[in-house]
Amino acid sequence: MSFIQRLGYFVFGAALGSLIVYALLIRDREFPAWLPEDRVIEELSEDTIAIADGLQINFSDSVLKQKMKDADVLFRESIVRNEPCREYQLETDEEQMRFRICKDKTELIQFEPK
Repeated sequence: MSFIQRLGYFVFGAALGSLIVYALLIRDREFPAWLPEDRVIEELSEDTIAIADGLQINFSDSVLKQKMKDADVLFRESIVRNEPCREYQLETDEEQMRFRICKDKTELIQFEPK
């Protein structure tokens, strides 16, 4: 059997296997975010966000959620292993935000323009 024939069998088998995996496992499913940063932003976006006392912001929840989606999570400045509440620092080009995620609520505790 020549190299071209073996290559043809390999490509055929790999394509058939890929189609079977796609049809049985991937099609019509919604996968959550896979990367840690995306998982944090998704968790923040799902819940209603309470604003901490004394924190004055002048925009709506939809604008805040858009700012969160555009932000980067700074894990070095976040407190991710704290029980029962974790804190995450998010940063965009224009502002910094800090969120506290507890089991019962999600709260914006800091918002500063740069």
